[in-house]
Amino acid sequence: MADRVNRKKILIAADFIRFGLLALFPFTESVWQIYALIFSINAATAFFTPTFEAALPEVVGTEHYVKALSFSRIATDVEAVAAPVLAGLLVSFVGLRWAFWFDAATYLASAGLVMLCTIRLRPDKTEKLSLQTFFSELGSGTRILLRESSLRRALVLSFAEATAGAAAIVATVVYVRDVLLLGETGFILTMAALGLGSTVSALLLSQFTGRYESNSGSPAVLHGKRHRWTEFALVAGGVLLGLLLLPGVWQPVIGLFAVLWFLNGAGQALIAISSSTLLAEHTKDSERGRVYAAYFAWTHGFWLITYPAIGHGTAAFGAPLTFTLAGMVCLVVAFMAFFCRQPSTDHAH
Repeated sequence: MADRVNRKKILIAADFIRFGLLALFPFTESVWQIYALIFSINAATAFFTPTFEAALPEVVGTEHYVKALSFSRIATDVEAVAAPVLAGLLVSFVGLRWAFWFDAATYLASAGLVMLCTIRLRPDKTEKLSLQTFFSELGSGTRILLRESSLRRALVLSFAEATAGAAAIVATVVYVRDVLLLGETGFILTMAALGLGSTVSALLLSQFTGRYESNSGSPAVLHGKRHRWTEFALVAGGVLLGLLLLPGVWQPVIGLFAVLWFLNGAGQALIAISSSTLLAEHTKDSERGRVYAAYFAWTHGFWLITYPAIGHGTAAFGAPLTFTLAGMVCLVVAFMAFFCRQPSTDHAH
């Protein structure tokens, strides 16, 4: 997690591990094996994702970082929409076994692309990976994460992102099927709107910030400008997520529901891109890996809370009321982040 050479090695190793695990799927014979493989793949992804995000500022540089983040978000959104379609086509034409092997091969392609990337070398020495080192690095990253007020605010608002995201992933299928009485087409429409909203938001944010930051003149001015737009984007994303979820209790029809889910994707993108921008702005190269790892752990801990909470709410109160309750949570989180903000003690903007 510490130096740039190790980051490149971690990315490549994670891709090879996921390749090997996915290639085993055609040979599974019981449910527990599937669970074990999925757990292992996600564990490898837990190393890949924060390492990728930590390496991104070093590859593209400070000036192009926001644009790179936006393109990364767009790629993720396109993958989320296009991957199920491609998987269905592969299963139809070549069968389930070859679909898994094709998916595994994409990780080999990813590893090859990482190998082609040029990441400057660092002479820093790193400790051997162990459980003690892992928790030590995670604790160190958390302390760095909490020392800056803007990073604490981003972490708080990531709970609103997790709440709205869990509402979309867990409760959408129940709402479309049981409330709107629609089939698979209605579900695909709403989830496509979710991804489209995130993509459009990332594109617009990239264009706006590019123009806004273009005449900065110095790193200090650029830093101040990034604080201003991320401050606005974070709170706006949280408020947007809250407002779009509130009407759930009135059971909006499929067209309006798709529009709301478009805004859901936009709000999540505003928080995610702004948070990653602040992480890059407030971390040194030597500490960036552990901070991104700590942020990844905390935000996924939020998802671990919101997933079962939304699921339980949907089962107990129904999807419409659960959406509204989730919207209230998002608004409370957004207003807490707005009214409890404090100026940084180490620098001013």
